[in-house]
Amino acid sequence: MVQNSQKSTSYANLGTFVLLLVYAGAAYTLSPFAGPLLMGAVLTTVGWPWQLRLERAFHMPRWLGSLVHALVWVAIIIIPAVIIVDSVLPQLALLISRWQSGGPLVVVPPEVMKIPYVGHWLLGHLRGLNGAYLSALVSTHSGIITDSLSQLWIFTLHTFFAALTVFALALHGERLTEALRLGAGQIWGSDRGNRFLAASRDAARSVLIGLIGVGVVEGMFIGIAYAVAGLGMWPLWLVATALISPIPFGATAVVGAATLWLAFTGHWFAGLLVLIWGLIVITAADLVVRPLLTGSQTQAPFFLVFFSILGGAEAFGLIGLIIGPILVLLARGVWRAWERRVRLQE
Repeated sequence: MVQNSQKSTSYANLGTFVLLLVYAGAAYTLSPFAGPLLMGAVLTTVGWPWQLRLERAFHMPRWLGSLVHALVWVAIIIIPAVIIVDSVLPQLALLISRWQSGGPLVVVPPEVMKIPYVGHWLLGHLRGLNGAYLSALVSTHSGIITDSLSQLWIFTLHTFFAALTVFALALHGERLTEALRLGAGQIWGSDRGNRFLAASRDAARSVLIGLIGVGVVEGMFIGIAYAVAGLGMWPLWLVATALISPIPFGATAVVGAATLWLAFTGHWFAGLLVLIWGLIVITAADLVVRPLLTGSQTQAPFFLVFFSILGGAEAFGLIGLIIGPILVLLARGVWRAWERRVRLQE
């Protein structure tokens, strides 16, 4: 009898080990797409209540509500960028024709030309920046340009995958919620499982609030610089900065593009001011605003959130800016729930 019990225990341990191997293999298989999968899960969590309201208001079937949910997030991310590119293309065509005719890439403003020594020095150096110089520069740095374009393609592809994740999760929202509740209950018990899921939800919500807050702050303050600099279609640049800022280095890329555009259209001094002001705002928002807003919902200490953001980036790469705070806030939430339970039992 005892021998049979020992065999059953060994078989159960072996089955658990095999199951862990299967899940580890599944996690490793999906790891290249951890970014879009995680972002899709976070977006679904945020938009789920709105989807339910939309379905009730318009009597939508679940598949249609999930499709609208996913398409709304795609539109929020993609449409501002498309509008900006569409508005820039006509002026870009004029710049290309000027380069092809041998004209300078960057025009020195008359006010700068009046500055002793500086104006003529700039004119002499910028005169060589023409179409031939640009062609040579492109051929020399073709590898960097190709890598940048590939990163743009990866971003577009990951946006599509995140939208698919939103659709798939929203399509089976209630069933997935129940499955998570059952799984957590089997592992930790009903009470502890519910506390773990509540802590996970609070951690994801806190990180998302930090991302949205950073987007609003960077969009507003950098948008002021766009308007003062006289950037064409500056409200769209403002919206693009706010929407892309949750992506690592997203706001920096938009500010860099705006700076280059101002410089190539002859407003290089205004572009320099936009660049300086943009980097100041981005640094302050990432190092101060993001930790403050991320920890505001859970009352987490500022430096705990601050180091979770930096540590996440160091441990997991750029996606760690999101994963790091979620894991640290989740661990803190579980600890505090256990602490409250112990105190109530005293």
